[in-house]
Amino acid sequence: MPIADSELDKTANAHLVRPAGDTLYTALQVWRSTPNSYEWWWLVIDHGDAQFTALRFEAVRDLLRDSEQRVTMHTRLGDLPPRRENPDAWGPPLPGVVTPVVVEQAAMGTARALQIMRDSPGRVLVVVNQGQFRGILSGSERTFAFTDKPLLDMLDEYEQGNEPPGDDPASGENLATG
Repeated sequence: MPIADSELDKTANAHLVRPAGDTLYTALQVWRSTPNSYEWWWLVIDHGDAQFTALRFEAVRDLLRDSEQRVTMHTRLGDLPPRRENPDAWGPPLPGVVTPVVVEQAAMGTARALQIMRDSPGRVLVVVNQGQFRGILSGSERTFAFTDKPLLDMLDEYEQGNEPPGDDPASGENLATG
């Protein structure tokens, strides 16, 4: 029995898929214009050939705020840094993308896929159907707090010509965009 469509379509698995060549700004524009989108949604980055990375939009906000990450609105999604362990060892991991396990929808049942998801980086699993992206399974619970305003404010500031912290393309200090 394949992974159930009803499981993939659950609200807790909400996501937006964008190609790796898009910029962070483009992905944020699409996210903002998608009805009922929130920061707890996953941004799934399609690198082609059934290769994906992923992060929550709240992690995008954290990347933009952290000048040491050198991520700007101009950063290509394929150039976002990987999530790393916090050097302080006691804090949460540093924001970045994870490379989730990818499984074929027809290759296993829902229970097995949920088990694999729990061990997948970031507790997110990408499901493909005949090699084409079908959806995700996410182990992290969505938050119900209205925390989207900071990311939306960052996007509005950028569009009004006020570069968010760490987003000065003229400085040449953005290593992530190459």
